[in-house]
Amino acid sequence: MTPDNPFLPLSFIAGPAILTNACAIMQNGAAIRYSLAITHLREFRASLAAGDDRFAQLYADTALAAQLVERRIALLLGGLNLLYATVGLFGLTTFAALLGAFIAAGHPGWGEAAARVMVGAGGVGLCLLVAAIAAFMRESALGTALMRLHRRFE
Repeated sequence: MTPDNPFLPLSFIAGPAILTNACAIMQNGAAIRYSLAITHLREFRASLAAGDDRFAQLYADTALAAQLVERRIALLLGGLNLLYATVGLFGLTTFAALLGAFIAAGHPGWGEAAARVMVGAGGVGLCLLVAAIAAFMRESALGTALMRLHRRFE
């Protein structure tokens, strides 16, 4: 790759910016799922406190269903926290790329430092993104298990 390649700056600046936007979209979906899971847990607990058997009619094993809902909430919360950190790291990567592009010509040492920050933050951001995706995949599997407990889907 040569430095006069027009795609080089685009890759280092636009790439992290696009990943930041992708993470923000994932946050929106995860936040909605988190909100729905919290509502589900509240209704579950209210039903248990009231002593009605509404959830016993819906689920074959209410204790396991409650446990699955709680685990889903924990995974969603963990995944959201990972995405928050990821968005910040990809934002830092984009900023370091822009800063490095402006100062590299006049101060090569500063440009090199910006490149190190960019590569480090981008690498950690990618690792956290993969971890968040794994958490959301596990949460989806728990949602599937919860659906299997539902009497309508037996």
